[in-house]
Amino acid sequence: MSRDREKVARVGSGEMRVVSEKYNKLVRRVEVEAVVSHQGQPTPSRRALAEALSRIYARSVELVVVRRVETEYGVGVTKVYAHVYEDLDRLKSFEPEHILKRHGAGV
Repeated sequence: MSRDREKVARVGSGEMRVVSEKYNKLVRRVEVEAVVSHQGQPTPSRRALAEALSRIYARSVELVVVRRVETEYGVGVTKVYAHVYEDLDRLKSFEPEHILKRHGAGV
């Protein structure tokens, strides 16, 4: 990603930066890996992370599923793995039931 097209959003007092993304044509979703810097602050909530990604990709927050959040102890850096869907039906078709429950999309 070039510096001009860098995808960045605020998350609380921290900053989220997309480090990789892949469009999955079959599933019609963007598979995202991002890094959040939040020195001196707690790990942002999944909801806050989903809201930041929804702003970056101009999608409704309901279409963003945060799959995994990995915080490095004592560093203030968190890796985020998420899927950004084009529509709610695709999300419900491809995400596992436990992820849907955590996401609040109802099964």
